[in-house]
Amino acid sequence: MSPSKTFDLDWSTFYNIINGEKCSAKETSHGINPATGDKLWDVPVATEQDVNNAVDAARKAFKSWRNVSIEDRRSALLAWSNKLRSYKEELTDIICKEVGRPRPFSAMEIDITTGTIDTLAALDLPVERIEDDTKVLTTRYVPLGVVGAICPWNFPVILSLNKVASALITGCVIIVKPSPFTPYSALKCVEAAQEFFPPGVVQILGGDDKLGPMLTAHAGVDKIAFTGSIATGKKIMEACSKTLKRVTLELGGNDAVIVLPDVNIEKVAPEVVLGCLQNSGQVCIASKRVFIHKDIYEPFLAAMVGFTGHLKPGDPSDPNTGLGPVQNLMQYERVKGFVDDCRESGFKFATGDQKVKEGKGYFIQPTIIDNPPTNSRIVQEEPFGPIFPVQPYTNLDEAIDLANSTRTGLGASVWGKDVAKAEEVARQLEAGNVWVNSWGKPDARGFFSGFKESGIGGEYGIDGIKAYCNTQCMHTWKTEM
Repeated sequence: MSPSKTFDLDWSTFYNIINGEKCSAKETSHGINPATGDKLWDVPVATEQDVNNAVDAARKAFKSWRNVSIEDRRSALLAWSNKLRSYKEELTDIICKEVGRPRPFSAMEIDITTGTIDTLAALDLPVERIEDDTKVLTTRYVPLGVVGAICPWNFPVILSLNKVASALITGCVIIVKPSPFTPYSALKCVEAAQEFFPPGVVQILGGDDKLGPMLTAHAGVDKIAFTGSIATGKKIMEACSKTLKRVTLELGGNDAVIVLPDVNIEKVAPEVVLGCLQNSGQVCIASKRVFIHKDIYEPFLAAMVGFTGHLKPGDPSDPNTGLGPVQNLMQYERVKGFVDDCRESGFKFATGDQKVKEGKGYFIQPTIIDNPPTNSRIVQEEPFGPIFPVQPYTNLDEAIDLANSTRTGLGASVWGKDVAKAEEVARQLEAGNVWVNSWGKPDARGFFSGFKESGIGGEYGIDGIKAYCNTQCMHTWKTEM
């Protein structure tokens, strides 16, 4: 294994990485700091030729990387993870600016990412053996080849590098496409990776809306791993069908919370709010619909409102800031649309501004809508921002029906003092990930997937890395030849 050259990282200049080399481009784009509206650094916009060059380099690198022992692949991933830890402050600075997330939570993304790389690097692909009197069947999982990772803007490091680690530990190679809204941290992470991996094993291409379709259409790409919206996921699946690419699609959710009547209100209400407003609600597994038993509805809602009042949006670098802005103008306008719809529909605002105050940055006050109709937009659609509805329920059958009345099924949570009862409820929820007495916190040791329109396949755990493999069954007969 011959790693690429060591780069001294310049944290103010950004490059695509193709075949182990830093590459610029004639055309550039830039992100916007959502807290200030200020222009961020220029990044190169990859061309179709860049895509072809990256795929060619990846296919060449795959021929040797697939034969590197899993022990050596693991060592390289762990060394890269440790290097990223040494860059925690620099990467945190970038995430604060490109995402607008408060500094402690931006730093947490680096901690979660490096821990996730370590966890995925520790996994072993199973070899399954069945033997009878006549033959031996050996099932192995062999790497697919070249992976294209199309990544979102809300968590630009973890939702890129989890795909990189899964691909590389199995023997695949990967080309990362970060979101044009938040390309910076991922570009630097992949640049840092060149010290530990041979040229072409892990590459990254910044670009515009034309870049994703180039990857999905390219005959030299064997799999697309995508995290993002349902609408885009459907387009990717359609495009990949033309070459029968493998796909992993982690898509949107409209996650439900069921609060049982026996909870400790003072303890649980703040946790439910955190689940709804983590990253200003810009999380696929954020809690987005809260169902509270009627007997505790009023005091529980009051406790939620009280805690929400402590989560002040503001400057991500201010230690007193609880929430950052919405990340980009497009999403800001969408979330404003939910606020406007609730106001125009006459719904009750338990907290939050009934009209978003315009100003510097894409800030929206955290907003709770008190018992809107079940068929309302705020209940039926995923806002992906700091606004959510709460509704009372009378009995568990009703709560479960309400929770399951959606075309998505990514996550859900159940809160209750009687854990056995909470688990009984959780088993009836149509979601790939259900948390009992916690809001959504994925663990890379367990498979992460969605029901219904929340995705195809999944990430994490043994099943997650199997998704980066073909399954080969060898039939060896015992007949003497």
